[in-house]
Amino acid sequence: MSNTDDIRQIAFNRIKDDDFDVDYIDDEIVFHTDIRELPIDKDSPVQTDMLTIVVCSRGKLSVELNAVEYTIRRNEVLVCLPNSVINNCMISPDFDGAVLCMSQRGILEQIPENDILSKALYFAKNPIICVNEDDLHIIDLYGTLIMSKVRMKRKPYYKESIVSIVKAALYDLLAYVEGKPDYCGHGMVRQREVLFKKFLELLSTTRIKPRNTSWYAARLCVTPKYLSTVCKQVSGKTAHAWINEFVSIDIRYWLKSTDKSVKEIADMLEFPSISFFGKYCRAHFGISPTKYRKQLRNIPAGNDRQSK
Repeated sequence: MSNTDDIRQIAFNRIKDDDFDVDYIDDEIVFHTDIRELPIDKDSPVQTDMLTIVVCSRGKLSVELNAVEYTIRRNEVLVCLPNSVINNCMISPDFDGAVLCMSQRGILEQIPENDILSKALYFAKNPIICVNEDDLHIIDLYGTLIMSKVRMKRKPYYKESIVSIVKAALYDLLAYVEGKPDYCGHGMVRQREVLFKKFLELLSTTRIKPRNTSWYAARLCVTPKYLSTVCKQVSGKTAHAWINEFVSIDIRYWLKSTDKSVKEIADMLEFPSISFFGKYCRAHFGISPTKYRKQLRNIPAGNDRQSK
């Protein structure tokens, strides 16, 4: 059974090719001041291949990102990394803000690879950034500047000038992360950094994730021991710990957001048996998959109808 049946895939090219009515779009960037008009259905999970940044200037937006609920309000920015699963998007009537989407090629062209990796690790754990009034004012000015360029008669270097504005905004965002006390992005050795980046890419793009390090090591042409050592040195966690974290995200999504039975989920994720799946859930969540599903859905303990 494929796990692509329930998650709608939205590629960056689809937004461009389907000619969505957005404020600005080119081969790498989408900018729009009304997130409601983007192809995200609040009742249907979607997975995108792009970086998505949502800025809230007023109201609030709630969303499930990789089966974890987040809410942003005024002065907050939500960063959704490529290959994230987005679900249950709820936008308040008074919401005001903007959304920036960037293709993976666009990210690589505008931001040094060294910065991409270290910041991606941070955003994976901390997708919400709270900015002060001055920072929000600067962000709003970037948006105003883009919209002013869009409304003007096109001149030579039109695209280049807008890309430069977006690049400046991205660097301000990265600079804000640099100042966070829990950010540790320096001192990475380049070869190890590249290997770790490839490992995370392989993990995030593999639909059914094997739970052994050797599978990933073989595809990266290194030994399992070396891969785990590099992961530990770069991120502080072993390769096995990263694998379990990504598998846990998948399990959390399927238990919370679908009506598949526990057995169906165990089979789909290629656990050898439902018993083994139960042991895995107890080891990583502290409770059985059935109880964890109830907990995720806030179902009272006596109600079993949706948890089987």
